[in-house]
Amino acid sequence: MIRRNVFALALLASAGAIATASAATIVAPSASSNTPGNAQGPAPLRYFGVGGSRVQQVYDSSTFAGVSGPVTISAISFRPFTTPSAFAGDTVSISESLIRLSTTQGSGEGANQLQTTFASNVGGNEQTVYSGSLTLTTSASGAAPYPFDYTINLQSPFTYDPAQGNLLLDVQIPATATVSGAGFGFATFDTANTENDGLFSVVEINNGDAISGQVSTAGAITQFTYAAVPEPSTLTLMVAGMALIGQLRRFPLN
Repeated sequence: MIRRNVFALALLASAGAIATASAATIVAPSASSNTPGNAQGPAPLRYFGVGGSRVQQVYDSSTFAGVSGPVTISAISFRPFTTPSAFAGDTVSISESLIRLSTTQGSGEGANQLQTTFASNVGGNEQTVYSGSLTLTTSASGAAPYPFDYTINLQSPFTYDPAQGNLLLDVQIPATATVSGAGFGFATFDTANTENDGLFSVVEINNGDAISGQVSTAGAITQFTYAAVPEPSTLTLMVAGMALIGQLRRFPLN
């Protein structure tokens, strides 16, 4: 009986610690969570063809105002502006891509304006979160806004602290890569093109080797999947619970 009670307490401690780090989602800009955007476009990718592209999207830290402390981002999702058709297919495939995240001081407004030169906007903690071929597919139907099902599951999750600055998404398709799919193009991304909504971009969708682009108020509406970074006390509780379970398995109580 003693062993059973101790084992149950250990499980509860571990489960409680893990629950605090469960995944959640947040949409940028927040005003577009349940409202369709007012524009559409291929960025942060590009239309079918070769030549590559590079697009940076900056999300103001206020997007994460409801989050306490740093978060670990594990997926990035976009939604289509319209439903797929014979003209605009439901799938886009990129033979090679490079996606990076960093914390930047750059913004679309105020003293730290975004620069046209891509390198000037990149933060010191830049991390490659996805590299290689990429295929995105949507099953959108019915009325807009559609689900965020153009999803990129990151190969390397990124830890972002809103207190340190804004979030920079940097998507590069090399000039040698091919963007393709069924139809004449794909159902492009639902986009917000509004001043001072906390979403800005630097865009060059025709040249993957470009070092600069055009600053824009437009950006693909984005959903981030994230989990709060556990506080030290939570980590301690989880480790202690798992250690106790291990000890109980090795040395059963009578």
